[in-house]
Amino acid sequence: MRSENDTQGLDDRRLRVEPGTQVLVSMPSMQRSLSLLPRGVTGNVVLVSSTPPATVERRLRERGLAVERVGLVPVTGSEPEYDGPLWTSEPIVPDDLTGLSMRFTSALGALDAGHGWVLFDALDVLAMYAHQDRVCRFFDHVTTAARDRTLRGVYTITGDALDDQLADSFARSVDRVVDAR
Repeated sequence: MRSENDTQGLDDRRLRVEPGTQVLVSMPSMQRSLSLLPRGVTGNVVLVSSTPPATVERRLRERGLAVERVGLVPVTGSEPEYDGPLWTSEPIVPDDLTGLSMRFTSALGALDAGHGWVLFDALDVLAMYAHQDRVCRFFDHVTTAARDRTLRGVYTITGDALDDQLADSFARSVDRVVDAR
């Protein structure tokens, strides 16, 4: 694993990621993983997020990204009200890692090997609701699945929201760690 400080590995605040590479990014609290996508993203995107679908759609459009190329797995305790063009799975509560794994694996089916992105900005939420050992095993499963399909993976955590032990465990599952705060 390679660690990068500050904004190394970022072009114009967009992350450079080669196919198959999995990157853990420490972000400011109000920024989300969509902001890291480079312009002209090719391939489909699977996004696991606690951000409401309507907000995700708006942010995609603001960035000029094709809404129809993004599949959202909502991590929330309530049923989001959304009827738009963004593909969404059934929502999943943050402590149901088995259900989340099933939805994530199903969504990966929309990504061609070597072409596509996995964006995951709900790690902090999972860590708040599920046991840390289970979250670490789940995260290792997610990064391995993305790496095995040669997909680009970007997984964000909020600044200092996680304790050092959990952040170190997450870092062992990725190829690179970037501090984008």
